[in-house]
Amino acid sequence: MSDFIKALDKKIIQSLKNNYGVENYDTYRFGTFPLNTNNNTSKEKKKWRDLGEPKKIIKELKKFIKKIIGYNLENKAYPTLGHNFVNPYLNEFENIWCHISKPDKKLLVSLIAYRVLGYKKVKLSRNNPEYWDAIKTATSLANSEDTIDPHFMHFILKKMDLKSIGLDISFYYTEKGLATTFIMEQYAYKLNDKSIVAAESGDTVLDIGACWGDTALYFAYKVGENGKVYSFEFIPDNLKLFNRNISLNPHFSSKIDLVPNPVSNNSGDLIYFKDHGPGSKVEFEFFEGHTGTASTISIDDFVKSHRLEKVDFIKMDIEGAEPLALEGAIETIKRFKPKLAIAIYHSMSDFVTIPNWILNLNLDYEIFIGHYTIHAEETICFAKPKNRS
Repeated sequence: MSDFIKALDKKIIQSLKNNYGVENYDTYRFGTFPLNTNNNTSKEKKKWRDLGEPKKIIKELKKFIKKIIGYNLENKAYPTLGHNFVNPYLNEFENIWCHISKPDKKLLVSLIAYRVLGYKKVKLSRNNPEYWDAIKTATSLANSEDTIDPHFMHFILKKMDLKSIGLDISFYYTEKGLATTFIMEQYAYKLNDKSIVAAESGDTVLDIGACWGDTALYFAYKVGENGKVYSFEFIPDNLKLFNRNISLNPHFSSKIDLVPNPVSNNSGDLIYFKDHGPGSKVEFEFFEGHTGTASTISIDDFVKSHRLEKVDFIKMDIEGAEPLALEGAIETIKRFKPKLAIAIYHSMSDFVTIPNWILNLNLDYEIFIGHYTIHAEETICFAKPKNRS
């Protein structure tokens, strides 16, 4: 049995005894905590309470745990749920395991265990006092009297003014998003408060999946007077908010160029979309109910057509289209060896194929795993060449 599987088994075993509640549920992301549910877990809990006698409670608890982990009384095989979850990608996981640090290994197995068992059983390391302090700080910066309804989930965007934390930036966003992007710095991998992979002064940044403009403003601040940010976004409702947020910060507008195209492996392909802000549906094939079309662009073609002399940092968060976008950026990556911050949380396939794709370039990249919420979303694979400071 590999060290990776041993570590995953150990984490799942340790987690089964947990029973977290609202303190491990992200109400900012998912809304009100579900106090009353009719699922089987709630029925089991009621049965335990009604039994009354400690021995019977323990017996029923053991039966319940064996049921959810797929315990086999014949051969006493241990957690089939965890094994079944990773088996299709086992070789890829083991390769990643060999290339990441001890803290990142611990994070990796925690993220997988969370996906297997959920928020009631697994508390991620991001759920710490610093996280809640960041949310508190972000909330203090929000003007609840000046808001925009983006018509997306339960979100209401509030006017944020970051001057009190030393940033000459204002924009409409969520408290949680502000905390993630600007305070915890989702697109900077840090170790002991030292930046290992991050946008720096003078960098040219490709901000792929710019949405409402928060990352464009973040990167514009990070790269300074001599830097440049190219932000890629094409969904109409997102563009309205993007342009409004950038207009609130005219001192950054010359540093940010908007590219209104979806990014893919080829240029000129037609895509169909149904506008729903960050949750928009995007397909290469016609579908009923689509609200618009757009033409793709590859990063390699963009870099050539704009005659970019350098690319220092590439960020991607494009709802599962990252593998195609990376394929269309391969010449740019080979030529410039930029730092990378690529979202891998959209699917289990992305979780393993993207880090391995980077390693398989044979460009001497080292990889890192970062995570920036208390739930399964916002996992980032960072990478940089080993000889780059």
